[in-house]
Amino acid sequence: MTLCSMSIVFLLAAIGDPAAGRALFTGARPLQNGGAPCGACHAVAGEGLGATASFGPELASGLAGMDEVALDGLLDALPFPSMVPVYQGHALTPEERADLVAFLLPAAQRGPPPASWGFELLGAGGAALAFAALAFATRWRKPSSRARLLARAAHLQGGSR
Repeated sequence: MTLCSMSIVFLLAAIGDPAAGRALFTGARPLQNGGAPCGACHAVAGEGLGATASFGPELASGLAGMDEVALDGLLDALPFPSMVPVYQGHALTPEERADLVAFLLPAAQRGPPPASWGFELLGAGGAALAFAALAFATRWRKPSSRARLLARAAHLQGGSR
């Protein structure tokens, strides 16, 4: 990459629109050349449910320490084997790369969110309530026919003596 092209890349990254980058990431705005949105495979920290896909790695920790030029180069080349078939013939435009850089770098600087067990605890509590309800409901279950026949036979044997 020449010095001139690097300065153009840096200039584009500096004028990228984070809101447009978020729309491109989540797929709210389609990519010009028809590629898949990043959020179809990747998650990015702190961006809510619209950015929580899990096929690819979470991007905030992977992009930590990158600058605008490096991230733009990564988005231009996409050197990852799993991404080649998705974007072959569907390259990102310089404006899309600038918008994605403007969106992704602040997310990488925020880093991954702290671990939260709220969703898991809610699920475990719901499962415990469901099992308790089932256990409570089976207390009045009619006994099996075999159990009733055995009880009747035992009663008859005890009464004939």
